[in-house]
Amino acid sequence: MKYANWMWLAFLLSVPAQAADMDFQGYAIEAEGPASGRQILRVQGKRYAIPGTPAQVVGKAQGCLSQRDSRAGVVSVDADGGRLVAVSRVEYRDGGGAHLARGWLTVDAGDGAFGVALSKIGVLQASSGDAADEVFLPLGLDGGAGWEPALAAVIEVEKSLVDCMFN
Repeated sequence: MKYANWMWLAFLLSVPAQAADMDFQGYAIEAEGPASGRQILRVQGKRYAIPGTPAQVVGKAQGCLSQRDSRAGVVSVDADGGRLVAVSRVEYRDGGGAHLARGWLTVDAGDGAFGVALSKIGVLQASSGDAADEVFLPLGLDGGAGWEPALAAVIEVEKSLVDCMFN
């Protein structure tokens, strides 16, 4: 029995880490890949209590995101299922220059509550001037990648949505 436990421990230690969790500004980050090149898969904030059915909560989120200053556009809505997906594009500054970050926001609503998950977060790598030709690289967590300002900018879009939901 002792031998089996040691073998199991050795196996677990030999398996490369596929996902890593960390915290950034109170948000849980799920990242994947080797330590030198981890990419952000998902960022999850808090779950918020709010009155209403899932359809009402999604309707409120849709109204907030349809405002001109939301910095996001609605991609799909499933009011009955309590889900809304939007994409944000936000400019941020890093190293004296202006950059563009993109992230997908998924609002999951239940009876009297909702949460927002961020995914597909990337930074603009190349563009010919046409939005259809833009190339966004996944946001990595390596020290030199400047990921903090890009992630903070996308999180600000989520915070604006949450603020609007309660106004």
